[in-house]
Amino acid sequence: MKHIVKNLLSHEVQIDLIGVGGTGSLVLSGLVRLNHAIRMLGHPYGIKVTVYDPDTVSEANIGRQLFTPDEIGRNKAECLVDRYNLGFALDWSAVPQDFHHQNLWNKSIVISCVDSKASRKKIFAEAKRHREKIYLVDSGNDGRYGQVLIGNGSRELPWPYVTRPDLLKGAENRNAPSCSLAEALAHQDLFINQWMATAVLELLWQMFRRGELEYRGFYINLESGRMNPLPLNADKK
Repeated sequence: MKHIVKNLLSHEVQIDLIGVGGTGSLVLSGLVRLNHAIRMLGHPYGIKVTVYDPDTVSEANIGRQLFTPDEIGRNKAECLVDRYNLGFALDWSAVPQDFHHQNLWNKSIVISCVDSKASRKKIFAEAKRHREKIYLVDSGNDGRYGQVLIGNGSRELPWPYVTRPDLLKGAENRNAPSCSLAEALAHQDLFINQWMATAVLELLWQMFRRGELEYRGFYINLESGRMNPLPLNADKK
């Protein structure tokens, strides 16, 4: 069984990327490469990305996220978008604040790389108003485990938070902000976010390159060294 992706090849595809920390900063660099690749393969317009993140770069981010020491103190979204706009002649947008009840009527894909249930609730509240019109990708991880899920509210591709309601419910499970890279690495392995970003980007690549999906996400376990796909929902009645 396959999910056929529609309406990604005939116009400029609008993407919202929410959060550019450990996973999101890596996803954004991959979106730059994705845009270049599909343009070279004949996509007439490519993708247009809007990035949301209220946080500033700290010393603890250097080495685990895609920032450099001279960027400490700058807003993360503005820092990365400025970098890629300049380097690749793009016109992408940075919003140095939380995503909050934005109008998604013209968006095709929303990528959530946030680390709180409260933020996920806000994203889901808006996205579910656009059932089967928007693809919502959620990436979340702990120290050595994580999942990437994609959905559009259909039976075949249920919303990520329908598949995993625990991502919205219960108490927050957040570590205190780290003051150094060594402290940050006590909470998360160095390359867990790279695995998560690769999983997000692989889903998007299949959508643009093949026009279809054969699975609706991945579960990643670095303890066992496994990355397992999550099959499409077979209940289409």
